[in-house]
Amino acid sequence: LDCRERPRRSGWCRGPGAMATPQQNHLLGAPIKVSTTLGEELEGELFCYDVSGCNSLILRQVLPNGHSDYKWIRTNVIREVRASGPPKLADEVLPAVDLRQVEARAAEAEARARGQAKNWGAGVTERAQDIFNALSKTMDCEWDREDILCFGVRITKPYNPDTCAGDNLQELERVKKVLEGELVRLKAAS
Repeated sequence: LDCRERPRRSGWCRGPGAMATPQQNHLLGAPIKVSTTLGEELEGELFCYDVSGCNSLILRQVLPNGHSDYKWIRTNVIREVRASGPPKLADEVLPAVDLRQVEARAAEAEARARGQAKNWGAGVTERAQDIFNALSKTMDCEWDREDILCFGVRITKPYNPDTCAGDNLQELERVKKVLEGELVRLKAAS
């Protein structure tokens, strides 16, 4: 169901077979109350519906801060729908969208996701991931297959101070000390 390009009062939602008949259009934009089979009572504006495709409706609820919340309701859970008033006659003007800003936000989100993906080990145990997460709070860490790399120190299975290896003795001792402390903390937490 894709209502993003829905003309304000045209009566249709894009989607397979979603075109509404003119007789069905008269409630679009009307304030309605929906009672569900789960005992919920929902109120809002009938934003759009699709009775021949995904068999659902979208209810728009205006929040106190002026933003809108949308509830997608499948018709199989609807017990009753009551119109509590006529549709609004005024057309709502949608704000302009700055596509450069959207692209910038998408690029930032993708970069953030790529950065976070580096923090998840592929094919590692939950314990190994917990150790990585604990170490990465105070040190720069990354995964190299199933090994954890911190400050040039490689930590291999079973991820304890005895399995640490590195060329710089000072870094090696620091990582071992932090790892030992984190293992004690993780053991106490479990």
